[in-house]
Amino acid sequence: MRPRPCDCTPMCVRRASGWAGIRAARVPEPSFAEASVYRAADPDGDDLAKRLTRYAVLTHDPDVRGAAPDYRRHSEPYYAAVLAELGAIAAADPATGAALRRLADEPGAAAERRLEAMLTLLLGERPELFAVAAAALRDADANVYVNYLRGPGHRLAAEPVGADRLWARASDGPPPPPPPAPGDADVLVVIPISDLSGTRRLRDLLACLIALRDQAPAAARHRVTVVEFDTEARWRELLEPLVDHYFHVAGLGAPGRSRALNAGVRLTPGDFRALCLLDGDVLADRWFLARNLARFDDPLLDAHLPHAECLWLDVPSSDRLIRQRCLAGAAVPPLEQARGVLLREAPGGCLWMRPGLFDRIGGFDETGVPAGGADEDLVTRAAAAGTVARYDDVLLRLAQPGPSGRRGVRDRAACGVLGGADGRGELIAPASLRP
Repeated sequence: MRPRPCDCTPMCVRRASGWAGIRAARVPEPSFAEASVYRAADPDGDDLAKRLTRYAVLTHDPDVRGAAPDYRRHSEPYYAAVLAELGAIAAADPATGAALRRLADEPGAAAERRLEAMLTLLLGERPELFAVAAAALRDADANVYVNYLRGPGHRLAAEPVGADRLWARASDGPPPPPPPAPGDADVLVVIPISDLSGTRRLRDLLACLIALRDQAPAAARHRVTVVEFDTEARWRELLEPLVDHYFHVAGLGAPGRSRALNAGVRLTPGDFRALCLLDGDVLADRWFLARNLARFDDPLLDAHLPHAECLWLDVPSSDRLIRQRCLAGAAVPPLEQARGVLLREAPGGCLWMRPGLFDRIGGFDETGVPAGGADEDLVTRAAAAGTVARYDDVLLRLAQPGPSGRRGVRDRAACGVLGGADGRGELIAPASLRP
């Protein structure tokens, strides 16, 4: 079910007109179903206690407040409506009221589990208290853009996985194949990276690269290009041996990222059937490339977003799933062990596109798109010039640095571009094609 049209944010105004003309999500192909543990549906089913607890977390947890401000602004009235009903329930039972106050004061998985347990007990004893709340939940579930997931196997802590450990694992593998001749590869994966300190973003990129090396045989014909956007080629020596191509462009912030993606497409030699424009904090399953390349068997499809939701993992879940996928060799990151914020219909993180369409619309806009809006701008122009679909995968994104351990998809600070003309990606979207 699509949310009701509204105009509370610029995002909502665009989506009220059909969200850039993107085809509705379609069920994934049965041959790849084993790679899709979680689907874009209510993760808690009919369990009222879990669903009410989820909205208490969405209201109070700082990780939610730090994710996608416009998505949250749209969602807040629905959070408030559910929380009002939860408050009325808690007022009827002192133990439940105390658990709700504890979660509000100290948000976290421990307080969340306590509230869920108290609501479960109360639901069994006095189900009549929950009748009005159930209606509020149905309305909220259909209309929020920021949701929440805690898998049944989630644990409160995990052993950290550092960049050194992942670099050692990546270095143990076979060297990348030689650069492709024309027609030698099906997919070009372009990943931008900027990490001034060499901490979490670099670690996440190494995890992303290890997962891309561990792809099903049907996806073997791919090449990976990493483009570092920074004042200097800070991580060239570390990254260049791990990928097919490494490039550096001068720039920081949102303009530098757009410039980096354009440069990666423009500078990588070879002819490719598809482009995968991927952020370096995405943790892919083993069938990721094969599944998304197969979608271009549809001759009418020009581009697609593989995901209906982005799951931004918390820090322990990021460490746990990296360990499982990259060190233990699990084919699919175990989402039943995950906890994080779900962003609904997010345009960023991963976009697949035929190279001809990317060239035709001029790639990413390097000149005037606000921070966080480059992906949405590109998707909107792609849908105006071709056929774009959205599938219902869930994109796993690793915890990012910030006040609460994560920075939202649309909450990145813009920095001034520091490079000159030599650093440009040179695929600048013409103004006539911008909405």
